[in-house]
Amino acid sequence: MWSCSFFQALKAAQVDALKAKIQKAWGSKMDKAADAVLEAMGVQWQSMLAQATAKSALREKLQNLWSEGK
Repeated sequence: MWSCSFFQALKAAQVDALKAKIQKAWGSKMDKAADAVLEAMGVQWQSMLAQATAKSALREKLQNLWSEGK
């Protein structure tokens, strides 16, 4: 039990140490990459919303079309 806790704590300490070193070495590139991902995901989200709106409009038009024939 204690050995498992020790290795979990050791891993957490290593992760914390690596985070600081990675941020120092690649921080500016990582920030630019994060901005690019955020921008792309925003465009993708807007596309998904537009697609959902189009599907809803089509469903409504078809429903109106088929209900007129009665």
